[in-house]
Order: sequence, then structure tokens, then C-alpha cells
Amino acid sequence: MLMLTYAQVAVKSPRFPSLTDTEVAKINRNLDREIKVWTKLDHRYVLCLHGTVTGFGPFRALVSPWMPNGTLNSYLTHAHKILTTKGRLHILKQITEGLKYLHDNDVIHGDLTSNNVLVAADGSPRLADFGVSNIMVESNPAFSYQTGAVRWAAPELIVLQEGQTVQCATKSSDIYALGCIMLQVLYGKPPYWWIKTALQVMASKFNYQEPINSTLQIQAYHLDFMRRCWSIENENRPSVEEVLDFLEEAISIEALS
Repeated sequence: MLMLTYAQVAVKSPRFPSLTDTEVAKINRNLDREIKVWTKLDHRYVLCLHGTVTGFGPFRALVSPWMPNGTLNSYLTHAHKILTTKGRLHILKQITEGLKYLHDNDVIHGDLTSNNVLVAADGSPRLADFGVSNIMVESNPAFSYQTGAVRWAAPELIVLQEGQTVQCATKSSDIYALGCIMLQVLYGKPPYWWIKTALQVMASKFNYQEPINSTLQIQAYHLDFMRRCWSIENENRPSVEEVLDFLEEAISIEALS
């Protein structure tokens, strides 16, 4: 007897700016490559891929588990009163464990923002939508970076020196974005929160302005480490293992307070 089970899922179809037929074909090839990688990944804090379906546009749509708490951005908004500092540090540790798993498997997230981290029913995070930004850049360098994600993007992905071409995301640019997520999870402010438009944020990045200002009180211990993540020289940013060490130490310190 065939037993049918039902579960809520999310279906997401990649969306890109207006494309030529050549660009559509190239994106489909690159998307197929990323899907093959994603289906092999298996980690508690990385969103799993159930499969793909067609009929939602020119690209295959991705089918993944439904996350009832939505994005990390929305979760932080509606749960901010009940989240303790220790709880926030644990969320960051889980996100970093997921990112370490990706990096250990030579997968660059490339679009790490609070909207691309989803939250399960138990409050634990799931990294999602990795690889999409690199697909865009590889398909057409003019796409550069999505305006919605520019706040979290490392400067080298946006600020090009004379003669440079658009760069794809790297492990160190993921660490920059992770530092921005640390700011938002611990202190409730997205990077460059006082700046309204993406163009103004880009101008700030051209001037190498930090994603914080003096109006926010941040513990020196946290700030020093976040600034390492935001280093202009990407080789000076910590590794994902160093981020984990910092968070474990921060959790221990918080437990003693």
C-alpha cells in the first residue's frame, strides 16, 4: 500500500534583471552546477534542497523545507524581547557552523544577509540562497551586486580600482558579511542602518566607511572582533574557525556575567 505524506515546502524561482537568450542559457548552466552542489550538502544549519520543479519562469525553481519563522531579519524583529545575549550568540554560532561547513566543502555563500538566513520552528538558523550572486556575476558582470544585499557586501565586491573587473565572492567576503550579521543579531541594527538608499550605502563603501556609527553603544570586545571581519584588506579578516573560537569564548563570558 502506498502511503502519502504531506509537508509544507517553499518553492523559489531565481529572478534576474532582463536577460538575453544567451544569458538565460548561461545562467541555467551555472544554476544546474549549483543545484548539483547543493543536493550533496547535508548540515543541520544549511537549508536542504528537496529538488526542483519547472513552470515558474525560465529557470528551474528550487524546492526546500518551509521555515515557519521566516527570515532571520523578521525573526529578530518579532523575537527581540525574548532573545537574551547568550541566545543571540548561540544563533551566531549556529550560523557560523553552517558557514564553516560550506567553506570546508569549498562552497562560497556569496550572498550572506539576514534575509538569506531562514529560521526553523525551534529558532535555529538555516543558510539559504548560496551561490546566486556568483551566478549573476559569471553570467553578466554588469549585474555586479544586488541592491538589496549591498549593505552586507564586502567593499571589494563593489569598489573596483582602475583596470579591475567585477570580483566574485570569496570566503573572506563571506566573513565580512558574517560580521554584519553579528552586528544585527547582537545589537538589532543592520549594517549602515542610518543610510536610507542602496546608492548612498555604495557611496559609503567607496569611502571605506564602516557599517556602524557612533550613535550605537557596542561592547568593546564585540566591536574589536567585528572590525576585524570588516577589514578593508581581506587577508586580515579572521577565518571561519577564528569566528567560531570568538563566539565560543563570548558565550562562556556571557555565562559568567
